[in-house]
Amino acid sequence: MGIGVVAAVLLLAVLAPPAWAAEPAPPKNRHSCRLLLDEQRKCTMGECDKQLIARLRRECLRDGGRI
Repeated sequence: MGIGVVAAVLLLAVLAPPAWAAEPAPPKNRHSCRLLLDEQRKCTMGECDKQLIARLRRECLRDGGRI
């Protein structure tokens, strides 16, 4: 092996991201889902907006949240 090949391998080893960096972070509670839950809590008190709940539900699902 030539010095150029060894240098290239070492350079790739230094510049390559670690394996754990490629893993996605665990899903967090999305902002739209938190807003949805807050609005749904208002419904138990009888003062909620059904159209707002429908919009927040769509946004929460679009963001990957689960209802």
